[in-house]
Amino acid sequence: MSFFSCSENIPEYFFVCLLNSKLVAQYVDNFVNSTSHCTTGDAKLIPVIIPTSYELEKFKQIFYKAFKMKESVAKGIATELDIAKSLSETESLNDRLVALLYLIQS
Repeated sequence: MSFFSCSENIPEYFFVCLLNSKLVAQYVDNFVNSTSHCTTGDAKLIPVIIPTSYELEKFKQIFYKAFKMKESVAKGIATELDIAKSLSETESLNDRLVALLYLIQS
C-alpha cells in the first residue's frame, strides 16, 4: 500500500504515526473494516485531526526514532530483540500522542 499526503502541511511521517497507533487500529477494526487488512480505501475513512506545528514536531521525532531502530535491524547493526524494549517505548509514546491529539484518555 502506498500512502501520500495531499497537503504540504501534513507530512507522510504523521500519517505513518497515525496508522501505527492503537487508536486508529481500533477505529478501523470497529468502524471501517473488521478484517485483518487495512486497505487504502479504509485509510481514506480515518478522520484526521490537523496537528499543530508543535505536535507535528513530536510525531516527527517519534517517527525518525522508530525508523532509525528499524533501519539498524535492516542493516544488520542490531536485531529485533536488541531494539524491542526501545521500540515498544516509542510505540507507547506514539499511542499517547495520538490519544492526546484526538482528546482521548489512554
